Amino acid sequence: MAIGRNVNTRRLFIGCMGAVYVCAFASLYVQIPGLYGTQGLTPVHNVITTERYKDLTWRQVWHEFVNNPTLLVGTYWAGLNPAEGMELCCLVGVAFGFAVATFDMFCTAPVMLILWLLYLSVYKVGQVFLWFQWDILLLEAGFLSVLLAPLRPGGSGSHDGLMMWLVRWLLFRLMFASGIVKLTSQCPTWWGLTALNYHYESQCIPTPIAWYAHQLPEWFQKICVVGTYYIEILTPLMFFAPLRSLRLFSFVCQIIFQGSIILTGNYNFFNLLTIVLTISLLDDQLLTGVKAQKTSVKIANYLFGYHGSTLTSLLRKLAGLLAIVITLYYTAHYFNLQVKTDPAVIMSSVAFSKEQFSRAVTMGVYVTTVMGMVSLAVEIIYSFIMSFNEPRPLNKVISFAHCSWSSAIAIILFSVSLVSHGVLDHSFYHSLPANIRSVKQSLDPYELTHSYGLFRRMTGVGGRPEVIIEGANEIDGDWKEYNFWYKPGNVSSAPPFVAPHQPRLDWQMWFATLGNYQHDPWIIHLMYRLLIGQKEVLQLIAPPPFSKPPLYMRANLFHYHYTWYNFSESLFSQLGGWWKREYIKEYVPVITWNTPSVEQFLNGHNYLSGNRFNGVHSDMEDLLLWIRKSTAQLMTPTSLIISILCTSLLVHITKRCIWNR
Repeated sequence: MAIGRNVNTRRLFIGCMGAVYVCAFASLYVQIPGLYGTQGLTPVHNVITTERYKDLTWRQVWHEFVNNPTLLVGTYWAGLNPAEGMELCCLVGVAFGFAVATFDMFCTAPVMLILWLLYLSVYKVGQVFLWFQWDILLLEAGFLSVLLAPLRPGGSGSHDGLMMWLVRWLLFRLMFASGIVKLTSQCPTWWGLTALNYHYESQCIPTPIAWYAHQLPEWFQKICVVGTYYIEILTPLMFFAPLRSLRLFSFVCQIIFQGSIILTGNYNFFNLLTIVLTISLLDDQLLTGVKAQKTSVKIANYLFGYHGSTLTSLLRKLAGLLAIVITLYYTAHYFNLQVKTDPAVIMSSVAFSKEQFSRAVTMGVYVTTVMGMVSLAVEIIYSFIMSFNEPRPLNKVISFAHCSWSSAIAIILFSVSLVSHGVLDHSFYHSLPANIRSVKQSLDPYELTHSYGLFRRMTGVGGRPEVIIEGANEIDGDWKEYNFWYKPGNVSSAPPFVAPHQPRLDWQMWFATLGNYQHDPWIIHLMYRLLIGQKEVLQLIAPPPFSKPPLYMRANLFHYHYTWYNFSESLFSQLGGWWKREYIKEYVPVITWNTPSVEQFLNGHNYLSGNRFNGVHSDMEDLLLWIRKSTAQLMTPTSLIISILCTSLLVHITKRCIWNR
């Protein structure tokens, strides 16, 4: 990919990263009181006690920050408790994210560094409600954005392509690992190509379209699983192809794939972030149609797969088409695709053994590592070539210096990422030099690189597990259910559209069904807070079925299934609603708020420790309280996020109209 000329591509990527930060910060902000407040489910003051920093020297505070990098260490001097510090971080993050997404002058490395530090700060104290792969993916992509963004507005350099290459490598690791782990997990549904038979109803928070997707015939679901393997395992290999047409083809495949996920599942900002990462596959020629004019640039672009003579261009396109046909052919071969005419279906099955796939993974990890090394070496050489294209000697020296440190950073980050990439194969992982693993370990506090692997195993094969919390005023009385805003509960309620907001309590309720309350003690704390009518926690769920808190509470485990479409009736004639369910077992026995065993359990997990902050009341605290109340009364979290993004888009359109006059 051409390096020195992709200014617009870089601007688009940085601006979109700002929009993703807006989604992440705004979504988390509205949930902080109920999740992390002094009376929240996982009080943040149990993780970080800012008051103790008042007796430390600045050097000691810096040492604490290096070991546990979070800006919340400074909230004590602002007169805020840690939860209010999280709110402040989120508000500042929303403001800077909006500025980056809207105005070019804010698309700089210092601003992107602030955004990365803010999100790292809340992640470090976020506990179980921030332990998601998209949170660490945002941190890794955010750090690369710091390296990619210019130091000053409008700046650019010949080393920009190196940082964009790292973004592409991150996208590759994300997609390639997500495809590989589905088969290395030995999950029978992924091997049997039946995973989508269960996915649409068992995913954390489905959309209404997921109900209709679930009705599709099994042969089509299997073809979609094959398509998933093709897009996640094979097309990422095209990310580093010297042929531009292959990179653009892989881009289109990724966009279609992510778009289908957005339509059928509420995965907050994750799919938007993945789409932003695919911008690294584009270039300014596609975005603006402008071709480089300088001779040195033309030569470099010719060598690295860009426009040349008409005949050469035609040959490259034919080569790209041939490569696509070959990948499709082998996909059809190894998944035994057969077209049947009576009835008209496409049959599919896995045509390779687990041992064969294991050997292929071992070879694939080594081959992709070498591919990455060669591709990175080409980008480094190219960047140095472009550095000597500067018009003045001093500029050449400065550009050469930039390329030198950028190359060093790229090599270090690539080497460290091999530890995460090597998790796919144990032999490769253990063959890595010990000093690389040591460097990776030393950088772990900053969340610079991670291993990924989404939907490793398909859950909910026997039915979607759901924990239903119930309350009653008499132990043998009328038990009423507590419903949540987004997760399934009432069988007659349609699945919602909630992305790009992530209701983190609803998500963790899904994960809680995979274990028990001893493994997820916060669920007992949730029930306790509902029993005492804690306002901050009640705001995280739908309106309760009681005018005042009940005396008793329990939780049961159900299995939910989609109803089937009745083809003989109208389109919306589901059999009894969107869901049907069956009782499985008791999840939490009957409890009351003053049961000694409950208080002992909660004290054992430090949930009832109360507010440890004894700082001085400040005007900032009053301001945060006013903003919190105003936001809660304004609109829903999803509407709030979309309104901010639409405002940014409207400003862009207005600026474009003014400039075109």
